[in-house]
Amino acid sequence: MIRWILAIIGLGYGWEVFELKFGVLCAVAGFLLGRWLDQRSSESPPPVRRPVNSVAQELQLLKQRVTQLENEVAQLKTGNVKHANSVAGGLETSPVPTNPAPTAEQTEAVLTPAAHNQATTTPEFVTPKPAVRRPTRPAPEPNLIEQAFSAAQSWLFGGNTVVRLGMLILFFGVSFLLKFAADNQLLPIELRLAGLCLGAVVIFSVGWRLRETRRSYALIMQGGALGLLYFTIYGAMKIYHLLPTSWAFILLALLGVAAAVLSIRQDASALAVTGIFGGFLAPILTSDGSGSHVMLFSYFAVLNAGIFGIAWFKAWRSLNLLGFIFTYLIATLWGVFDYRSELRGSTQPFVVLFWLFFAGISTLYAIKRSHSFRSIVDGTLVFGTPMVTLALQSQLMKGFEYGMCYSALIGAAFYLGLAACLYARRNDKLKLFTEAQLAMGILLATLAIPLAFDGNVTAAMWAVEGAGVLWVSVRQQRRLALSFGLLLQFAAGLAVSMASPYYTELPLLNGVYLASLLLALSGLFCAWQLHEKQSDWPLKPLLSQFGWLLGAWGLLWWAKAHWDEIDLFLAGDAKPNAELLLIALTAGIFQQLAVHRLWRNAQVVAMALGPVLLLLVAAQYTQFTHLFSLWAWPVAWVSLFALLFQQDQSESACETWQHVIASWLSWGIFINELSYLASQHIHSPVSRLAAFAALGSAAVAAVKYLPWPIKAHWRAYWVYGTAPMALLLLVWGFYSALSGGESALPVLNALDLAQLVTLVALGFWLKHTLAELNLASPPRWLWAIAGCAIFVWLNAMLLRSIHHQYGVLYTFDALRQSTLVQMSLSIFWTIIALALMLLATRQVIRSVWLLGATLLGVVVIKLFMLDLSHISGIERIGSFMGVGILLLLIGYFAPIPPDDSASEEA
Repeated sequence: MIRWILAIIGLGYGWEVFELKFGVLCAVAGFLLGRWLDQRSSESPPPVRRPVNSVAQELQLLKQRVTQLENEVAQLKTGNVKHANSVAGGLETSPVPTNPAPTAEQTEAVLTPAAHNQATTTPEFVTPKPAVRRPTRPAPEPNLIEQAFSAAQSWLFGGNTVVRLGMLILFFGVSFLLKFAADNQLLPIELRLAGLCLGAVVIFSVGWRLRETRRSYALIMQGGALGLLYFTIYGAMKIYHLLPTSWAFILLALLGVAAAVLSIRQDASALAVTGIFGGFLAPILTSDGSGSHVMLFSYFAVLNAGIFGIAWFKAWRSLNLLGFIFTYLIATLWGVFDYRSELRGSTQPFVVLFWLFFAGISTLYAIKRSHSFRSIVDGTLVFGTPMVTLALQSQLMKGFEYGMCYSALIGAAFYLGLAACLYARRNDKLKLFTEAQLAMGILLATLAIPLAFDGNVTAAMWAVEGAGVLWVSVRQQRRLALSFGLLLQFAAGLAVSMASPYYTELPLLNGVYLASLLLALSGLFCAWQLHEKQSDWPLKPLLSQFGWLLGAWGLLWWAKAHWDEIDLFLAGDAKPNAELLLIALTAGIFQQLAVHRLWRNAQVVAMALGPVLLLLVAAQYTQFTHLFSLWAWPVAWVSLFALLFQQDQSESACETWQHVIASWLSWGIFINELSYLASQHIHSPVSRLAAFAALGSAAVAAVKYLPWPIKAHWRAYWVYGTAPMALLLLVWGFYSALSGGESALPVLNALDLAQLVTLVALGFWLKHTLAELNLASPPRWLWAIAGCAIFVWLNAMLLRSIHHQYGVLYTFDALRQSTLVQMSLSIFWTIIALALMLLATRQVIRSVWLLGATLLGVVVIKLFMLDLSHISGIERIGSFMGVGILLLLIGYFAPIPPDDSASEEA
């Protein structure tokens, strides 16, 4: 499912930020990434392989067992116990001989526990197990190109290869001979043609006489003779104009009938293929670029009539494909290079005729093959014929309004009628072919819609039609129809994307919005059907995933439809207000579907309301605007908690993370509004900084005493939900040290008082958090962070006092270059180190003593690396003397670190 979600996200992102093409690329990239993630998650851990003993170990094991067996045999002999086996009526056998040395094969065998038990009772070696062969992977199936090459290779090199090559070369030789004789006028035309006919008759006679003794050779000879006759008749008609068209086509028809009769009588598809192949080659090899297309297509019609006649009796797919490929390939090439609009009237009947021929041939093939389910549908003819015919028809219908629409409707009526006739036969073995005709009829009828209307109306009708098809197919468990319904949904979206948009002055009452809305509703309807209405059939897990895909697809079009209208018809604050209302309304609608158990999976959309609003708040921070200046923000925030309350009251309680997101959203809105109000009503930067910390700390403490949903979801709102605000207040403590403040009095100023309030609030939050998490004391890293915060705060108080009393600028360079500041810091840090080491000695906390000693070491390094070279006069004296006196005190009261283990033992 991850692959489809990432594909939809990629499509929406690329489409919105760039354009549709980039959106498709992002969708493909998301799909491939999700597919890789699915494969990684589905990979099972490698099987644990049992250790295999070495040959030396196995040999040692066998030696021990042989020794044990020898000892047992010796004990049996000394005890005068005879070994006897009841063989052939109780005949006594000879004693069991001592076991010979194990062979190399036996040493390689691994004795199983059962074999070991047997070896302890009978002195026989266990037969080694045969090696287990791993099943080989089946070879991959050849692709279409490989299949075509294999078929050509089997035809050329299968059977009598020399005869086939000779007959093929003979065709080319005869065509070259005809051209050469015509160009040089060597012999009379009549004589040349008569010679060809005589040669064809001789070849055919030889083949006919050998039909019983050498069948394959005879069939090739007969087919070659028929091909030569096709050459001769066609050349006499088109090139030399010796035969009238009517007589020539009568002869060609008779020749086609003769080829059909001969091939059917002898049950020889090769004969029919060879004869028809020669017939199609005749106009190609004798063509000089001139001539009438009517004559050419009439000739092809005669050949295809022969194929149709043969198909009435025999299901020879190779012959059908031969006629299909030659007919449509030559027709397409002629249409590309020689067709003109004035030839439409003489070309249209042949297009229809060829279409009917091969539609009938594919039907006859299916009926003839109905005794077996295998290969009953010739996909090339069934689906290729209407597609190629439509392509040719599109050239003919240029300039005719609704010409292609009528063509598609006629084709749809034909295939639907054919499906109805086949359905009336009540032949279960023709069910697949009947469904293929039905699908083709529906497809052509669907294609008629865009050929008659614009892209937006087309998309709307496609989407509704696809939803209806899916609705029926889910109940009847029809896979083909289901696939078609799913395909229509995405085809409709593509049609809307490619159609030129148009709008009217009325919002919501325009083609683009209505088409997008129908796309959205159809996609959501299909998702609902696949999730809630499908019965238990094997495709249910796969269809559920497609349900998620269609749900995301429909939701994407729902958002796009309304977002476009908002962007076009609204301006100013009305635009973001409408967007927020749309988000809240969408979540509310989907939650009602889930709560009332109409579509349980719709709850996912309602659950996304909190994360979406949180992302919008985060994006709003970069713009430094007032959130509540938009009246829709309070509505959206209240709507979120209303939905959470409804979920709590329903049977399916909401997840904890939803309340965590709601808490983060509330804190985000609070911080944004507090910052805005402070900037508007408090003009002093220091007072704004202090007011933010004081009010934020009060809000953190007040959270504990709020009613629902705090008490109902205590951990979500107090522990996880308030953690970001606590972290922000901690960061504020470090940030406030950058401000010089407004008073020289330590502690009794706005910043220091706010810092004290913040520390109290953080301690209050941390105490109840540890109790909720069942922790007796904070971890060491929390103590370290708290110590750093207090240390920074104390130093800030000292530096701010010096700044106001002695006029030292509160900047980094000024404080660093001030000798008074450096002296004060050295003495102050030593006092802090002294306090820590004394506290550690009294409380027997070794780590605190080491911390103080570390700070003392930093002071000593500072004295000799910085103060000695940069400080002079009274400040240098004060630094060294003050630090020295303090070191003496430390040496007296806390000279060594306390021993924690000793205190614990005591």
